[in-house]
Amino acid sequence: MSKHISRRDFLRGTAAGALGLAAASMIGCAQEPATTTAPPTTAAPTTAAPAPAGIYTAGTYSATVKGYSSYITVEMNFSAEAITGCSINAAGETPAIGGVAAEEIAALVVQNQTVDVTTGTSAAITVPAIKKAISNCIAQAQGKAVAINENSGAADDSDWLGTAPEINDALIASVQDTDLLIIGAGNGGMMAAATAADAGMKFILCEQNTVMGDARHWIGAIDTKAMAAANVTVQKDRVLNELARYASYKCDMDVIKMWMNNSAEMLDYLESLGFRNSVHIAPESHVGGNNMEYYVPSIWHTADLPEGTEAKDRHQFLEQYIQKKGYGVQYSMTLVRLVQDDAGKVTGAIFTNEKGEFVKINAKNVILATGGYPGNPKMIKALAPIITECVTANSYFAPDTGMGIRAGIWAGAKMDTEPAPMIFDRGIVAPGVKAGYVDDGNGNLVWPGTVSQDMLGTQPHLKVNKEGYRFANESCPYDFLNYAASLQTDGVYAAIVDSNITEDIIEYDQYGCAQIAVNMAQVGYILPMLEGNVANGLAFKADTIEDLAKQMGLPVDTLTATVKRYNDLAAKGVDEDFGKEAYRMKALDTAPYYGYFMGGSLLTTCDGLRINRKCQVYDTKHKVIEGLYCVGDCSGSFFAGNYPEYFVGVAVGRTMTQGRYAVKAILGEEF
Repeated sequence: MSKHISRRDFLRGTAAGALGLAAASMIGCAQEPATTTAPPTTAAPTTAAPAPAGIYTAGTYSATVKGYSSYITVEMNFSAEAITGCSINAAGETPAIGGVAAEEIAALVVQNQTVDVTTGTSAAITVPAIKKAISNCIAQAQGKAVAINENSGAADDSDWLGTAPEINDALIASVQDTDLLIIGAGNGGMMAAATAADAGMKFILCEQNTVMGDARHWIGAIDTKAMAAANVTVQKDRVLNELARYASYKCDMDVIKMWMNNSAEMLDYLESLGFRNSVHIAPESHVGGNNMEYYVPSIWHTADLPEGTEAKDRHQFLEQYIQKKGYGVQYSMTLVRLVQDDAGKVTGAIFTNEKGEFVKINAKNVILATGGYPGNPKMIKALAPIITECVTANSYFAPDTGMGIRAGIWAGAKMDTEPAPMIFDRGIVAPGVKAGYVDDGNGNLVWPGTVSQDMLGTQPHLKVNKEGYRFANESCPYDFLNYAASLQTDGVYAAIVDSNITEDIIEYDQYGCAQIAVNMAQVGYILPMLEGNVANGLAFKADTIEDLAKQMGLPVDTLTATVKRYNDLAAKGVDEDFGKEAYRMKALDTAPYYGYFMGGSLLTTCDGLRINRKCQVYDTKHKVIEGLYCVGDCSGSFFAGNYPEYFVGVAVGRTMTQGRYAVKAILGEEF
């Protein structure tokens, strides 16, 4: 195996085998949940508490596990009778949450001689990860386990794939048997679990964290009852071909058609459980530029929770639903690798549990629903380098590190040729900040932005590069502007607006999550938000364009000329330079003026293992790998190069539909 794997090398055969977004601007970079609810009791086997004194093998033991936003290493010292020291390196975790918890746990474990300690700070992902590593160290000292290292399999920073670890049967602490194994309790996994529960299947649902990720509630679907009630129709042939055109036809149109033809039934199913579905109708305004209209179909749905439920979101509701049918979620189950028979059929998987023990689950079929790889810098740099050229902030679920994709490739699966990042043009940054990773001082690669998403970003204001020139039609899908900026200095750009920004945003009448800013404008929140950015150094305010340029470090003469040209074109009613729609050409002529620098905010990745319409995974010879299915962001064949932002909710709609229909395919139901 080469130690330096790029996407190109890999695809040549080197490899062998988030209203869903916050409505306010001033949001810190994505942080782990600060509180957690104890997961329900499941069928997962448990182990005894730490052994009594006198049976440790004296020495130093360590374990490395994935925390929320970084890998955590625990090192422990033992005498024959006691734990004598505990050191926890969690420097890459949220300092005020996970960092504080690590310090407390390190002291308490030595004081109480057990991993079963309670901290004053509850970090829903970091704390269980730390305890898992501690438990593994204790088990090593007792001679019951080998060291776990969830950051292994990559000999250097460029080897994102590594090789499948070999796990000796003697190290397997417990074995479970089932008919269906679902890996990942997110949007796809929970739909698969509910569908399997209704069918009375014997299944096990495993989740690597102690909490589930966000239940994204903007769902793309076609021909639904809600659409019929609202007298809304879409052109299905245009939907199909527009999605394929976004992907430059580097997609499987049958996979897209499966979503199109079955998404309505998926929403009907939720409705049968009590959810209240509604469709959001797209404005009729022209979008995209003169004579270059983008298709903006009204496929955006929300599914409100049933009345009277105590569930906080759809995931929790579906978890409670399957619990009533006798099923549950096995939490803290980290995927290590898939298991195959001699013929290559996938027959289960191996995990580490909350104690750091190896657990093997035998299954007739496996569904991977583990999400993308936004939280894995090695994979990002190797597979989607465009991200490093235009992204400044993150809004992703940091534990999504592509483990399901890697495990699938180890089992022989083929991955998409083209990356498909989901980027929002909302990564506001201070002057001088460049796109790309930076080192946090603790050896972790992070994004430099301090705001996960600034909702002013996705608005077609005047945008200029650091030389003060316009460089693109500002009225384009969110990630397109970031891609255009990747060709400009530092991968960032400046937005220039005036005091009419509130009225302008209302007239822009954006659709999808860009509509959040429209709603904010309607309640008068835009200027206060801008003033807040000025106060914290992320925006600038001036009575003249010249002064604004000086404050921002932009060439005064160039920016002044660019604004004059823009104003002239707005008065003329024709954007002769880039073809933006006339109604989105708003003159900048009312002081004070505001400016701020922007990059992209990465939400997730949408390229993964190639599948057919039944969600069966293809190998490198385009043959189905028996027993293996893949849904959602860890699957591929649907997007390429970008995320089609104007098809609002299509990613979640795709994921939920696939989760439901992978189970139906396993059951042999026609669809």
